[in-house]
Amino acid sequence: MDRIVELIVRMVCAAAGWARILPGIDYAKHAPGEPWKILLVGYNGARNTGSDVRVAALADQIEEALGTENVELSVMTMDEASTTVYFDGKVRQVQFSTLFFGDLLKACSEHHAAILCEGSTFKSKFADALTLYNCQAAGVMRAQGKPCFAYGSEVGDMEPYLERTVRDLCTDVRLAVRSRGSLEELARIGIDGFLGTDTAWRFDSSRASDEARELLRAAGWDGESPLLGIAPVNPFCWPVKPSLGKLARAVVTGDRKLQFQSWYFFSWSDERERKFHAYLDALAEACSTFVAERGFQPVIFGMEKLDAEACRLLGERLGGAAPIFLSSEHDGFVMSKLLRSLTLLVTSRYHAQVLATAAYVPTVAVSMDERLDNLAGELRADPNLLLHVDDADLGPRVLVALDHACDNAASLREGLAEAYGEVCAKLDDMGDWFVREISSVEGYSSVSASPALSLSSPMRACNART
Repeated sequence: MDRIVELIVRMVCAAAGWARILPGIDYAKHAPGEPWKILLVGYNGARNTGSDVRVAALADQIEEALGTENVELSVMTMDEASTTVYFDGKVRQVQFSTLFFGDLLKACSEHHAAILCEGSTFKSKFADALTLYNCQAAGVMRAQGKPCFAYGSEVGDMEPYLERTVRDLCTDVRLAVRSRGSLEELARIGIDGFLGTDTAWRFDSSRASDEARELLRAAGWDGESPLLGIAPVNPFCWPVKPSLGKLARAVVTGDRKLQFQSWYFFSWSDERERKFHAYLDALAEACSTFVAERGFQPVIFGMEKLDAEACRLLGERLGGAAPIFLSSEHDGFVMSKLLRSLTLLVTSRYHAQVLATAAYVPTVAVSMDERLDNLAGELRADPNLLLHVDDADLGPRVLVALDHACDNAASLREGLAEAYGEVCAKLDDMGDWFVREISSVEGYSSVSASPALSLSSPMRACNART
């Protein structure tokens, strides 16, 4: 079925050059002197904290870089009610669903440029459809002679047919990736890129300081005990695949527990379930022992709506001692501030570590794919603090890593402070790169953005951690 999605995407891209004559589509092409209408193409509105905060930070940076009078931003969202909090009415929201073909064609046609802003831009780990969604945006913009950018992207393993699609539709994309590993993957498939970083580094959570503290106190924190954050996932339910057969069975039987959305379903089996519970058992074993021996207060984070079940099961294993904060109940400002209140963190979520690192929180990463591995390289992290979900003896290894992080917290925080300054500077470089790239677009009218290049002040970017 993914190949059918690919075929539809290719057909839409082939027809995109004729979009100006299609009914219901307002076609736009940039003219010198007018503001840039830029579409942010991401996976927003699904209550994924990382996806939402990185796009909110990206929007702020683009507005600073070009000047608010020179840009009109829109963002693709699956649920406007969930994303309004991030944009304060400054960014127009465009609704879409997992059957994105028509919505995305219309939105791209109505804008002068597009930015692919989902972190997992080109990879097969989660869903080929997510990469195909990005490919359609790139292909439509190319067919209409408009620029397309990818900003803070991750590139990972892809199915061979998907690699071909990326090569066919995305060679014109101006790519700024967030890791050297992604840059190497791009080079392997024959596409050039610029080495940047993730945009969430400069997400400002300061407005939620009081709310986060009150939430912790209401959950039983005494205001003094060190906090251990735990951000679990289900690493074994991916990828999501479309299936008309499974959809038909779900409709007939009423059993929708493996349904993601519409015709998309999680991958699952008895073996995957066994691995999932072994992973949770390992986290619970290590964290409960560490908490008992070191006097920490455990706190569980569901960074994505889909993490709720993993959080519930982990909470049960910890005997109900850990409050659970879910992205379905708290926005990215609150979740970020809670993460920045921690003493230590154990995470399988990339953005939990990014957001906590802004406050120099030492982190034990339990990686499910290349993202946390690449992040460890970017931060020059202590190799003792990088583990993987399928490691043998995971529980004892997590405990050893936690003890190591606790015993060496001061030096680890110093290293994180230095690394954080470097990624902030890299983010500033990426902003400069974007301005250079959009300035090179044919027909570009020089905007009053040169003063805004002062956003490349590392101090300004680093202040986001407050």
